[in-house]
Amino acid sequence: MEPLNFFDCNCSFGMRSVKYPGSFSSLEGLIKNMNNYGIKKALVYHSLAREYDMATGNKTLMREISDYPFLYPVWVVMHHHTGEFPAPDLLKMQLKENNVKAVRIFPSILEHWYSISEWNCGELFNMLEACKIPLIVGFDQITWDELYNLCMHHPELIVILSDVNYRINRNLYTLLKKLPNLYVETSGYKCFDGISDLCKIFGAHRLIFGTGMPVLSGAAAVSMINYAKISDKEKQMIAAENLEKLIGGIRYD
Repeated sequence: MEPLNFFDCNCSFGMRSVKYPGSFSSLEGLIKNMNNYGIKKALVYHSLAREYDMATGNKTLMREISDYPFLYPVWVVMHHHTGEFPAPDLLKMQLKENNVKAVRIFPSILEHWYSISEWNCGELFNMLEACKIPLIVGFDQITWDELYNLCMHHPELIVILSDVNYRINRNLYTLLKKLPNLYVETSGYKCFDGISDLCKIFGAHRLIFGTGMPVLSGAAAVSMINYAKISDKEKQMIAAENLEKLIGGIRYD
């Protein structure tokens, strides 16, 4: 089999309030690690947008990755009701102008701390759903009930659950059965034969490759796919094809 051309949906760069031993913070560090692990493309967000200010971080991201066409911008977003962030119609225009390929939210009490219920974020999610813009949300940011309600209220919204762990199957399997718009990012899914089982039960198209760099190891993420007990075609789908298909469906009209 030819080497897989990985497309990472879950990585970032920039200084962080907590430094992880062995991790990097610079854009150069991200690119070096991508090259080391055979990761050809990446969806990337800036740490400032998560840990300081969303607008500042998103603007910094666009400036710093402008010379690297293999890096695709991911903006950190939230609702508009406090005036901190643009209303959905204006945000839609900004996302289009900047060729943003996905967005992330960090609504937990330890981060941006807001409800993702319909009364608060429904208008934002309606816009993302209409435009087919993937929404990436970490398992540490959302409850199972919130995830279920989000996907049920917005059945055409592409939701990628990132930063998962190996103890989630008793809830995850049920949601994957009920929610065809839910996808799982692979970096933290370290269940025994977990990837092969998900492929058998739900199909390889439900898995999206991610590394979690710089917090997690890109080498481990790549190895999980390369050594999974699945077909070469399924490996190719997870490594890049699934994500390429999702972002290829974005429409701003």
